[in-house]
Amino acid sequence: MKKISTAMLAMVLAAPMSSVHAEEIVKKPMVEVKEQQGIEGIKDVVEENLEVDNSEEWLDDIIEEKPVEEVIEEGYENLGPMIFKASAVSSKIAANNEGDYFIYYIMHGSPAALVVVDYTSKEILHTFTLEDSKSAWGLDVDENGKLWVGGSVSSVLYSYDPNEEVFEKHGAIFSNKSDTSIQDLIVSGNKVYAGSAYGGSLVAFDTETKEIEEFGQIRKRKEFVKAIVADEDKDEIYVSIGSPMDLLVKKPNTKNFTSFLPAKYMSEKYAQDLVLTDNYIIARLHPSNMAVIFDRKTLKIVDEFELSSKTVSAVSPNGEGIYYTKGQQLIKYEFETKMHTELGVYLPKGTEAINLDFIVKNPKLPNEEGTGDESENTVPGAVTAPKVESGVKNTEIIVPNPALPIIVPPLKENPNGDPSEETLEEPKEWILSGMVDNLGQIFEYNPQTGELQYHNFNLPEQPVELYTLASSSDGKHIYANGYMSGGLGVYNVATGNKELYRNISQVESMFEINNKLYIGAYPLARLLVYDRSIPWGVGNPAEVIRMSSHGQERSTAVAPYNKGKEIILGTLPDTSVGGGALVFYDTSTKKTEIYEDYIYNQSIVSLVSRGTQVFGGTSIHANQQVNPRGARLFYFDRFNPEAKKYIHLPFSSSMITSLIVDKENYVWGMADGKLFKYKDEWTDIETVELLPLISGRFRNAQILEGVDGYIYGSVEGKLFRVTKDSLKVEWLKDKGVYGLEQDLNGNLYYYDGSNLWRYTIEKNRGKQAESAGK
Repeated sequence: MKKISTAMLAMVLAAPMSSVHAEEIVKKPMVEVKEQQGIEGIKDVVEENLEVDNSEEWLDDIIEEKPVEEVIEEGYENLGPMIFKASAVSSKIAANNEGDYFIYYIMHGSPAALVVVDYTSKEILHTFTLEDSKSAWGLDVDENGKLWVGGSVSSVLYSYDPNEEVFEKHGAIFSNKSDTSIQDLIVSGNKVYAGSAYGGSLVAFDTETKEIEEFGQIRKRKEFVKAIVADEDKDEIYVSIGSPMDLLVKKPNTKNFTSFLPAKYMSEKYAQDLVLTDNYIIARLHPSNMAVIFDRKTLKIVDEFELSSKTVSAVSPNGEGIYYTKGQQLIKYEFETKMHTELGVYLPKGTEAINLDFIVKNPKLPNEEGTGDESENTVPGAVTAPKVESGVKNTEIIVPNPALPIIVPPLKENPNGDPSEETLEEPKEWILSGMVDNLGQIFEYNPQTGELQYHNFNLPEQPVELYTLASSSDGKHIYANGYMSGGLGVYNVATGNKELYRNISQVESMFEINNKLYIGAYPLARLLVYDRSIPWGVGNPAEVIRMSSHGQERSTAVAPYNKGKEIILGTLPDTSVGGGALVFYDTSTKKTEIYEDYIYNQSIVSLVSRGTQVFGGTSIHANQQVNPRGARLFYFDRFNPEAKKYIHLPFSSSMITSLIVDKENYVWGMADGKLFKYKDEWTDIETVELLPLISGRFRNAQILEGVDGYIYGSVEGKLFRVTKDSLKVEWLKDKGVYGLEQDLNGNLYYYDGSNLWRYTIEKNRGKQAESAGK
């Protein structure tokens, strides 16, 4: 993702399109925070464009908001954000054209934000809203120090000029609607190259003419352009696509990209980062944690090694080599000798480098006048931006390792050529720095002294986009989980109060029964149990199943059986040979019953029970592949899960995302954009098409049975209700409706971005008014 030669010290960022000025924000949520014993954060790394908080933070807080006034008449009510978190998903350290360095953080949220920190003072200077984006992974700076940022959701390009302190939104730069997220971008010369998901396309934006060159989808059926490096001077572009991975290059005077990936790495998902030097291309592979070095001329492998950091650094300012981390230790690699030198300094426990940048300190000139309190890297005549607020939370210094060598400045020849009169050349001091966790903690390593420091910041919290909803069995609480950043928000229907529990990762599915919330957590396909009768804290939620050892990655379906005496879990595989697993968890004995590869090469994404029968639906997406056979609707008797039977729907679909059983014992389900109704194998299946096209891989719809006798559902952001007998469809809202749950009054809850919404059903006005009066 970085193109750097030995002489290039500043690193590069994303790409722009049109010019719309954006306003700076310094907003904070109006919430009251109460302290509560927390639960230790998960330290497993989540891939697919996100990192899990690696810190050992213990919390949780309870957020109480002023009760929301009940709406008596029918309508929609915004209940506000449920989850806030300061989660830095990417970072970069770079200088402006005066040599002053800044730390740029991308804060995950809905919307996301760009935070600008003065590197010397460690003070937060600005926070800008990244409208239309929830994250941003592509960051680079041009030769003038201007930052380019590639956003998600609608492939918007942003920029920030630290010289003028101007932030701009340039608009979407991909014409293909499938290209919703900029995965990476790189600046070379006056071109910003950006790669996308999920159309797998590449574009080049000219920063001078504002023209966009579209290369289109790099390879058919490849959804990601995950990493890019480019050399505008030599007319070379290198890209990593996936999944599975391929490495491609476009050479001078050619139109097409050609592959140079060795066969032994074709099972990798992608190279999550690429670094370009004068002589080499380094690919950081995922998930194998290998760095592979290719000769730039021959494109042959010259070396490879294992690492833990998300990337490797550019070539160091002295040209000696590159840096990376492994087992939390900083290590230097030299191209010429292929030697790895362990530096004996370690990052904070449980962390690895997420980015690695160099800061060059300019020595003060001998005749320069100045005050004694000037910074070491102050350039004469530089204009210092006004400081807003201190963001430094804590700074720790690690004493230099006495075993490290002392670096002696090189000798400078006397201009007269007399070797006996050689003088010492003024050394150029430089520092290696980078982010190590999603709290924005950075380290500073001085190779001249061997000293290591790290700094914590109070970065601003952002509202988190919601991802999964659930209702308590009594309908008195609504549970909400955040996308990527995780967290569990609990909304009290009667009082309007909100509780926020942190340090729980992204949730794919959840269900409450018997005052216990069963949580299908990502990553590692875990099942957690949160006992609501005792305080949230260490051991609550408790992890009871982890299916990652079986090649599973996501717990995509959670459902109760026999009134909660057992919990059924369905999973999505990541690297296994076959399909998702079907798991039974006995809530009394704590024993598990596992059926691997239950539906070959498909994922189990929906489950529901009817008496002793269990019904399930699949998605054709599994193992980063697409099964050409359509999604399957199946059922079995609990006493013999291996004797499953398939129910043949009168249409083909890619996923069956939601299953329920109504009061009359009919099974209802959503298959792509179609709603179906099933009684038994002797009765015809009734169907109605709601939408001809859908998106997603394992979740795009949710249905439930309303207390008023209708089937309600959300599909592709649209809210509908269906009359059970006639299957007549009524559209209630045409956008902004995701997830769907119901409270004890029959009112519906859904989310749009970070906000929880309530839809009050006309028939239940009286019930709601009665509840509000209690």
